[in-house]
Amino acid sequence: MKILICEQSEEFVDHMVKTIRSYPCDEEIIIESYTDTVGIARRIEKENFDLAYLGGVINGRNGFELGRMIHEKNPACLLIYVCEDYRYMHEGFRAYGFQMVLKPQEKLFDYEFKRALMIYKKLHYHILFHLDNGKTHDFLPSEIMYIVINNDGLEVVTEDRRFKGHFENFKKIQQELMNQHHFFPMHPNYFVNMEYISVVRNGELGMDNGDCVPTSAMNKEIIDDAIQSYMREI
Repeated sequence: MKILICEQSEEFVDHMVKTIRSYPCDEEIIIESYTDTVGIARRIEKENFDLAYLGGVINGRNGFELGRMIHEKNPACLLIYVCEDYRYMHEGFRAYGFQMVLKPQEKLFDYEFKRALMIYKKLHYHILFHLDNGKTHDFLPSEIMYIVINNDGLEVVTEDRRFKGHFENFKKIQQELMNQHHFFPMHPNYFVNMEYISVVRNGELGMDNGDCVPTSAMNKEIIDDAIQSYMREI
């Protein structure tokens, strides 16, 4: 996880670095810290940061403009503005802010880092699939349309390909995909990414690639609730 810190107070920057380093985290953390905006434009062009802490005003320069530059180059970067008071709140959210925290608010600082880390993990979560030919394939959940569960193994279906093989600890992976990535068991043999459903029909789902996936008649109400819950989220 690559983190950028740009804030005019060197003392506070050091404090932020130590605080972030103190959090329990199973991700590798790489931090770049600055007390001025000079030269940062070049770093933004060369490096994609996952999280950025920016002061609202950095030695007379506009930290929100810096945030807009980062967002334009890398929209996935989470921007947290660190300010003296709430008068900058609206400006922060207009500049694509994930959140704004006040300098003295240690508990909020801690909470927002954990929230950003959770989103980072969700965006970068990938699954290793063992193919029948002995090779492996890394999948992001967003690549998978649905998974067919057969007696002799699994079939992972993407928009344009099908892969046969198996996951290690598929039950654990299913739970993660259901909890964090909008998958649902629509049928005992079909585990579906709801982001790819284009049409809901009686007894089947039309997928974005034209495939039809059957739904379980016995669990019709549960499936309807799952789809409606997903629709409310998006």
